[in-house]
Formats: sequence, C-alpha cells, structure tokens
Amino acid sequence: MSDKKWFHRQTSRSEAEELLYKAGLDGSFIVRPSGSIQGAYALSLLYKNNVHTYRALPTEDGMLSIQTFKGVQQRKFMTIDELVDNNKEAHGLVCGLTNPVGATDLPPPVPPFPVLGNRISNNVNDNNQHRVSSPGFPLSNSSPRNASITFPIGTGRPGPPLPARDMPELPKIPDQIVPTNQELRLQQALLCRFENMQMMGLPVSSNFQEEIRTYLNGKNWKSDVTTITVGGSQCAQLQSLLVNEAVTLQSELDVFMEKVEFLRVLFDVSTPLCTNSSFNRKANGSDFDLEQVLGRLTDCSQVVQILNKTAHTTIEKGLNLSTSNSREKASKRKNYQRTALMLKKRFEVKMEGALKKTTQVKVELDVARGTLSIHKPEGEILYNNNRILQIIKHNKGKSIKLEVVFDDKKREFCFEENQQREVFCQLIQQIRNSHSKTSEPDQISIFCGTWNMGNALPPDDLSSWLLCSGSGRVLDPSLHSIPHDMYVFGTQESGMTEKDWNRKIMEEIGQIFNDNFHLVVHASLWQMRIVVIVKEEHKHRISHIKTSDVKTGIANTLGNKGAVGVSFFFGGTPFCFINSHLTSGAEKCTRRNNNYHDIISQLALGNDRFKQFYFTNRFEHIFFFGDLNYRLNLGVEDILRSLKDNELRHLQEYDQLRIEKNAAKVLSGFNEDEINFAPTYRYERGTREHYAHLKVKTTCVKTNVPSWCDRVMWKSYPEVYNISRSYGCTDDIMSSDHSPVFSSFYVGVRTQYVPKQGVKNDASAAQILLSSIEVKLKRGSGRKSFSLAFHSDCLPHCEKSELNTAMEEKDSSIELKWAKIPALKPIISDLEYLVDQHLLIGIRCEDDGDYIGECMVPLRKISTDHPKRFSQPITHKEEHVGDITGLLNISCPRGFRLRANAMFSGGGIKEKTYEFIQIGGSPGSKEDDHPIIVGGDRKKEMRNLGKFIPPISPTFPRNAESSNHENSPSDLEIMLAEIGMTKHATRLIESGWDDLHFIKDMNDADLREAGVRCDKDRAIILERIQRL
Repeated sequence: MSDKKWFHRQTSRSEAEELLYKAGLDGSFIVRPSGSIQGAYALSLLYKNNVHTYRALPTEDGMLSIQTFKGVQQRKFMTIDELVDNNKEAHGLVCGLTNPVGATDLPPPVPPFPVLGNRISNNVNDNNQHRVSSPGFPLSNSSPRNASITFPIGTGRPGPPLPARDMPELPKIPDQIVPTNQELRLQQALLCRFENMQMMGLPVSSNFQEEIRTYLNGKNWKSDVTTITVGGSQCAQLQSLLVNEAVTLQSELDVFMEKVEFLRVLFDVSTPLCTNSSFNRKANGSDFDLEQVLGRLTDCSQVVQILNKTAHTTIEKGLNLSTSNSREKASKRKNYQRTALMLKKRFEVKMEGALKKTTQVKVELDVARGTLSIHKPEGEILYNNNRILQIIKHNKGKSIKLEVVFDDKKREFCFEENQQREVFCQLIQQIRNSHSKTSEPDQISIFCGTWNMGNALPPDDLSSWLLCSGSGRVLDPSLHSIPHDMYVFGTQESGMTEKDWNRKIMEEIGQIFNDNFHLVVHASLWQMRIVVIVKEEHKHRISHIKTSDVKTGIANTLGNKGAVGVSFFFGGTPFCFINSHLTSGAEKCTRRNNNYHDIISQLALGNDRFKQFYFTNRFEHIFFFGDLNYRLNLGVEDILRSLKDNELRHLQEYDQLRIEKNAAKVLSGFNEDEINFAPTYRYERGTREHYAHLKVKTTCVKTNVPSWCDRVMWKSYPEVYNISRSYGCTDDIMSSDHSPVFSSFYVGVRTQYVPKQGVKNDASAAQILLSSIEVKLKRGSGRKSFSLAFHSDCLPHCEKSELNTAMEEKDSSIELKWAKIPALKPIISDLEYLVDQHLLIGIRCEDDGDYIGECMVPLRKISTDHPKRFSQPITHKEEHVGDITGLLNISCPRGFRLRANAMFSGGGIKEKTYEFIQIGGSPGSKEDDHPIIVGGDRKKEMRNLGKFIPPISPTFPRNAESSNHENSPSDLEIMLAEIGMTKHATRLIESGWDDLHFIKDMNDADLREAGVRCDKDRAIILERIQRL
C-alpha cells in the first residue's frame, strides 16, 4: 500500500469521481484498492470533463500492469508507486498522471488550455452528452467491456468552469470553393479529427499514428485525392499503410490454412495419402499485395465450409446415412431450373408472299421435336426437320433477310435485328444436329473458357460462365439447356487444388445440364490448370492424349508463368489446347512475345510424324488462351473516360496484343472474335463497378491499367469449319480481380474412316497428282538446291520430290519451279475420305538441310477430272516468307471414279452438316440470283426450285436408292457422256438439273426450257432417262 495523497484506501468509485470533478484539471488522478480483485488497484483519471478508470492488475510474476483494450499488457512495475511515477507522461493513457488529488484537496486554479474537440456548454439546459473512448477497460459492473463513460452535462453534477480565453479559430472557408480549397478543407478536417483521436488514447501504436500523420500531411494524400478526382476508386497510398501490418497476418493465415487442409485430408478418406499434398498455399516471398491477403481472409470462410462438407459426407457414408446428402443435392439442383427445357422459341418476322406482299407471321422452332412451324392468320404450316433443306443468309443491303428452302417451296423471312436471325440460325442448326441420322458427327460444339482466379476460392455458382452469359457476344437463353460436346477450362492462379477444382467443375456441369460427362484429361503447372471434359457419348472418340508444360517464370525455371497444354484426337481430328499465363507488366510486351514463342517451340504435343513442321501447323484445330497479360497503351484517365463513353473500339486500337499481332510478332495466323465487352482486368474484388488499377505491394504501388488480359485465340486448317458462336465475360463472378472469359465454337471434325471397299492394291488405288509447282520466296541467301516434302494423315510416310528444275533470282527474292512431282499414293482411296485431308508441304534447302517454309493445301475442292490450280501462303515460324502455286487433282480408277463423281458433281463435294447454312447476297444482286446452296434430302417437288440452284454448288446428299445402283450413272455429266450429249451438260446444270435423284421426272418441255432445242437430242436424252 502507498501513503501518497493520491491513494484513497476507503474512497468509493462515486466519491473518487466527485473529487476529480471538483479538481477540474486534466491529469487529476486518484488510486484506490479494487473491491473485486485482490492485489489490484483502480486508477481514475480526469481528462476533458470525463473520468476514465483503469485496472492495475497483478501479473503472474507478482508485478503490476495496467490492463488496456483487448487485454494487451503494457509495462510492468514492482509497486503502485512505481506505476504512478512512470506514467506522468501519457503511455497508453488518455493523458499523463500530473495532478494527484487528496481527500481534502480544493480545486486548483484552471490554467488556459486548448480544446480540440467539441466545445462544452456552460448552460445548465444543454443536454448534450460528451463521450470519450477509453484505451482500457473501465471499472464498471454493468458493462465491463464498454470503453467509454458518459455523463450528461447539466443533469446532476455541474461541469468544471470553462477556460477564460478565446478558442483557436478553425480555417476560414470561403463562400465560393474551388477544388483545391475543397481538398484543403477536407485535409484540415481529417487532421483535426486525427488529433482528437490521439488525445483519446486509442489503442494504436505511436509508430502507426506517426505514419498516418505523415500520410495526411504529405504527397501520398494528394496522390490518393488525384486518383479519386480523375475517376479511380482506389486510395493506394492509404492501402500501402496497411501492407506492412498485414505481413504478420499473412503468416498467421498460412498456419491456419495448413491446419484446415490437414483436417480436410484427414476426412477425405476417398483420396490416398501422399507426401506432396496441397500444403503449399503460403505466399511466395514477402512482396505480396494487400488484395491477396484480404482475398485469403475470404477464403477462410469457404475452406471451413468445404472442410465441414467433407467431414459431413465422410460421417454419413461411414454410418450409411444418405438422406440428408441426397436432400442437399436436390435442393442445390433447384437453383438451375432457370435453364431447364428452353427448347422452344418464337420469332416475329415478315414473310414475303404472293405479289411481293409481306405479312407479319410468327415462326416457332421446337428443338425437342425437330420442327419449324409458321403461324399465319389463316392457319399453321408445320415442317419436320427433314423437310428443311437449306437456309441462306443475305448479309448485303439494309434488310436482314433469311431464305429457307423447304421441300415444297422457298420462303423468305425478314428479321428486325441481326441478333435474332443469328439465334434462329443457331437453333435450326441445333435441330439439324440433334435429329441427324448419321452415327458419327461431322461437327461438334466446344466451350473454351479462361479465368485468372486470383488465388481465391471460386463462388458456389459458376453457371453464368458455363452458359456463356454476361457481357459481350453471349448465347441466347433458349440455347442454355443444350450442353456443348466439349468443355475446356483454363485457370491461372487457381485458388483450389487440382482434385477439388476437377470435382467442382464436373459437379457444376452435371447439375446445370442434368447429363453425364466424361473427364478426358487434366494437367497443372503450379497454379495453372487445364481440364477437358466431353459428353459421355463422345468418350470413345478420344485418343492419343498428351500433356506438356513450359515454364517461363524467373530464369525460365519457375512455373508461376508459362503454359500447360493438352493434345488429343477427336475421331480423326487432332486438337490442341494451350492454357497460358504470360509475363505481367505493361512495359514487358516484348517479353510476353518471347514467352509465347518459347511455349510454342518447347511444348511436346501432337503427332511425332509432323515434328518437322512448326508446332501450330501440326493440329487441325489449335486454341491458345489464358491470362496473356497484354495491356492497353493508354493512361488510366483516358481508359476510364473511354469506358464511360462505351468507346470499346477506340480502346482496342491501343491493345498491345492487337498491335503485336498485326505486326506479325506474335500469334500470327490465329483468329479472335470481336471484343464487345469491357476489359476483364483489373476489377475490385466483390464488385464489377470499379477498376482497382493501383496494386499495393510491400515494396511499391504499381499501376495496372484496365486491360483485356484474358483472351481466347484459335487457328484451324484452311477450308476447315470453325465458327465462333459467343465471346464475352461474366458479370456476376467477382471473387477475383479478373472476370472469367467464355467462348463457344462450332468446329468440323473427321471420323476414324473405315474404307467401304477395303484397302485396294496399287493398280486400283487413287493418286494425288501435282504439277507445275512454283514457289516464290522473299529471301534467297545464295542457296541453290531445294526439294519439297509432303506429309499428310492420308499418306503412309513422308514423300519427297526431286530438286527444283528451275530457279530465278530477283533482288531479294527467288522463284523456284518443279515441272513434275511423283504421284502421292494415299492409304485409302475413297474420295469421301480424301476430301477431308490436307497436304502439308515443306520447302527444304538441300544445301544445309533446313526447312525454310511450309504450307497446308486442302484437298476439299480438288477435282477428279482435270487438274485444278491452288495457291497458298508459305510461312516459316509463323512469318510469311512466300507463296506457292500449282496444279492438283486426284486420279482414281473407274470404280472409285463413279463414287467420286457422285460427290464432286458440279465442282462441289458431299454436303456436311455445317454446310446447312450458307451466305447469299443482297436482293437483286448477282449473288442473290445464285446463292450458295448445300442441303438435305431433295424430293421430286424440288424440281420447281431448280432455277435458283447454281451450277457450282455441291449437290444434296443422295439417299440409298439413288446412290447404290452399280449399273446407273452417279452424275449427270457421266450419263450425258455415255450417250454423247455432253454439249448440253452446262445448260442443264445451270437450269438446276444437276441431280439424278429428281431428273427422272424430266420431260420434253423441261428439256426445251433448259435450252435443248434439237428434237433428236431431246429424244436421246429422254430415252436414257427412262432407263435410270
């Protein structure tokens, strides 16, 4: 015990407060023994007309320490006298212990003192209450954790007299405030508030308080004000104050997450234990950004939920309890009812009738039934899918027209919007695909998505991503219930383990579409993941699966940047998908280009037979996507202004990827759909209203301008079908600073072909004949001898030509010629197989053995009758180095020739499913007179439509009855050649008589109308027709 005057052995709490109020001087204090804790003391301190009470508690080692807010222990003292003597200055208290108050002390005179808070009224009728927060726990039985004590002024105890001096004047605010004065006013107000908070003794370290003072008084404050003024949303300099404080928090989070992961592995009994589990979520290095730490705080909630779900499932399975689990799945599936069975859609269109009169009608497409119905005032006209032969889009002119060729007539629909016409075409194409009677598909739909997850766990619902819904070019809701044939997901900075991500994405697809899917392949490189999923019906079509990865991080040894890719065959079609994460930073564009070329040159994917060719030429379809990190070469203010005005095309002129690609420095030959969505990076997490363009790290504050970092690029062989259906980003997935990007495609595929006639001997095999080959190269470098190498899936091995027969040098270019090339003998002679093949031609310099260029020549439009000229560009490592031209045709024996002519009639080939939709011209144009038509099963009623079928168009597929008679000609030209009437072939074809399926109904009047004027010739032709 102490004998000092400030020690009151018998004074109660209320009496101590009364004495302090009488003293009326800040720093007045009284110490008394605690009535509830033995060996403890209560310290009452007067400051600014409020009494603050602290506990001085005994420690485990017998010393004393003042208990402060949240129980943080301050300095320790041997006795209560030592505690008082060492707190004459404010060390965690609201003020120093400067005026001890005895039991009989009178109030000392009050010296003048500044008042920085609210002024205290001396009016007894003033009922305002003045509350001051205490840094420690007040000694109160009713509310021990309330850190403030309140006394009403003028209701009971009178307040101390006010100082008899003028108050300090606040800054004068002018009536008309310009922005700089507004900033000054706000700055002064915050500084004043900061001083008041310091006086209150809030439990914040003095070092941190000093950093805040420096921030408010310095250029960092002005920097944040400027950022907000120009439309930004981040106070980056303010955030940088918290980064250093978050270092400890980061390490604590690591420990916590490891413990949760340990428990998850414990309860995940379905997974074998392994040493390299997912205990690797620590931050890499100390230079982490604040958003990463805050994102992991959000993750804590989700990982605990996942842990609970895993333990819940394990316990249920262990006890054979499945009721609650099935009920949970059923309730979750209800969330996806919004996408169920939207298989009917109506379109309001104008239809042209008799005398060019247009009528407003409703056209309904029923995908499930495979029907098209036209609702007119006088009734309904119903067409089954096999009666819809062709649709022709007219893209010229102001009208948005679509011609639909039915088996009885042609109808023309006019749409108000192009988007509606596109939806109509996609739905009618889906009808054709769904109700096709072919056993093997010749086209499939592909979803390709990329998302930088920002090291955060994804939300529960990813349906908008999988359904291609959000901003940009999206899929119509009527197509949401139809799953894609293939799904490819690429993620970067994944917030989940590979197994958890695979499980989540499989569950998500299954719940949305209520269908079965097969996980084909998955691969990872650090936090980069790629997953390929197909419909269950397609899993037997997948073969030759390969995976590979390339690191392009620091010194090309770290996998935080790089790519992970997969390749496989779908039927007979080689695919390649590459998920990449390139170098970040607006100024590192060249390094990103180098990253791309390193990835392409080092990935070990595809068929080794074609390893002599450049990587991107080894696959019929190749997709390169991911966080490519290309930025906009504009300032933040200009970008935000353009986004506000919706000037996306203006911004795209400054897109680094577009600039580099146009300069042929990267991704040459790749395609990208039009970008009609806002930049996908860098958003504030939790919202899509603002861009967080300032990235706060421990070492610096970095500017990341909003950019289209996340892209999907693709490349296909010449004459191979690849149509983009959608390209955009989601609006509702906000756990990362990137928005997920989706894309959807229809692509053509080849089957694993089985010859109908078996493998023939050399005498009856087809041959690919090339002649008059000319190669023009941009550079010669003094080399003289060159040869051509031919590769293809249809060839048993690489074929090589002789050396060039002629060479001519012109300035910096050379021209090479080959008069004749040895015949190429394919492994299968069926033309149905050969027309889907490509020749890969490599130009090899025999002087040094290097390949100096390569090209791809499609066989799809090659004639069987006479050589047809082809022309293709030559590239070397994606750089255009020249061109090649020549003559090419396919020679085959009589038996194969008849089947070939059945497909090549009129210069075309047998129709593919994706050729159902064709492009025409504007009304009245030459293209409109002869639209390209490729269609379905023609009936004999189609004879009346023959006039608008062009002579060059491929014919419709024949049915079994018209194509399998060995004694019947398979082509009009063959039939006319047999009777010596080939001179009439052109007239008949131009009049639409190019198909023997309905030519049997031709009569004398039809021949006369087609231009056959000679009576004898008509009689000969008719007599031959009767024998068909």
